[in-house]
Amino acid sequence: MILGAGRHQVPLIQTAIDLGVEAHVCSIAGDYPGIALATYFHEVDISNSQAILELARTIKPHGILTTATDVCLESIGLVVDEMNLPGSGFATTSSCLSKVRMKRKLVASGVPTAQYRVISDANDGIEFFNNHRGDCVIKPSDSSGSRGVNKIHDVEDVKPAFESALTFSRRGEVLIEEWLEGEEFGAQAIVEHGECKLLVLHSDITTPPPRRIPVGHGCPHPNEEELIGTVRNIVIDAIASLGINNTISNIDFILTEDGPKIIELTCRMGGTRLPEVCGTYWGVDFYALSIHLALGEKINLPPIPTGKANAAHNLIVSRQGTFLSMDQINDEFSHEIYFDSGERLALNSAQQIEMGYIQLIREDPSSILEDLTNEANRLTSSVRLGEE
Repeated sequence: MILGAGRHQVPLIQTAIDLGVEAHVCSIAGDYPGIALATYFHEVDISNSQAILELARTIKPHGILTTATDVCLESIGLVVDEMNLPGSGFATTSSCLSKVRMKRKLVASGVPTAQYRVISDANDGIEFFNNHRGDCVIKPSDSSGSRGVNKIHDVEDVKPAFESALTFSRRGEVLIEEWLEGEEFGAQAIVEHGECKLLVLHSDITTPPPRRIPVGHGCPHPNEEELIGTVRNIVIDAIASLGINNTISNIDFILTEDGPKIIELTCRMGGTRLPEVCGTYWGVDFYALSIHLALGEKINLPPIPTGKANAAHNLIVSRQGTFLSMDQINDEFSHEIYFDSGERLALNSAQQIEMGYIQLIREDPSSILEDLTNEANRLTSSVRLGEE
């Protein structure tokens, strides 16, 4: 069972079909490209755990997974537990969805992460901020896409930030934590039978703080050799603390003055073209890997990277209207544009439109990120829209 039929699940669905796996794609009805691609499609809300479990009892799958979305993680965990499938169970998936549960488990295991406190009102936040004596961040425990996340510079910022975070929390849980200053980077951990078989570090291109939303990634990370040992030890402890199993785990870090610290991690692959970027460098199909892991099949990994350095960048605009044209993309960049001229572009919940992406592959990684970012900025600024 593959949960989700959106644009970012399409490569996973196509890979399953190419592998000859009987793939059952689940999604609500809508303009989702994976629906038409699916050999077997089931109209169901993937965030409804009981509905997914009932469907699974009918289908009797050998594995269940998703990529690039968290909304269905508890559904996956419930099916894994109830049907004794490979993967991460409900206790793990629910912890990955709740920043509060995640933090408690990381701290209890000694995993380096930001100091935090769960707050029930603005006064709790003010107390933490005053005692911390530095910038903080207030966030909902269970939102995605950095919604309701606000950086706190002054005590007057606490109350509006708390109210904003509370608005975006389904569980009504809000936490405040110290602001971690430093470079954001990430890792994809290939986890088989609870063991980290491969750890791939990657650089992140994000929007400005406090909402560090990823828009691109590069692999390898330029400082991988000096970071990999420390990061591996942190990841091993983090995976064990949450019980992540038979999946590719997406992990976010900040490289602070005191060393790498985890922001958060989850029990599915990262989005923003991460499977393609990391797979291109290692010479491995990450979508196929994730399917084999979900089925409990033995995986084979190369001991060293066999591919090329590369990076990918989403093309994002924050204006809506009718798409007219965009400048020609430099021949060195592979790319995919999701819209044709004449199509209407509508802003999503983050007030953005993802037009497509570009990817740059080179032998020499030294200037990939800079050249990629410059090209992405050039292209998005060239997008011409007509009146709605």
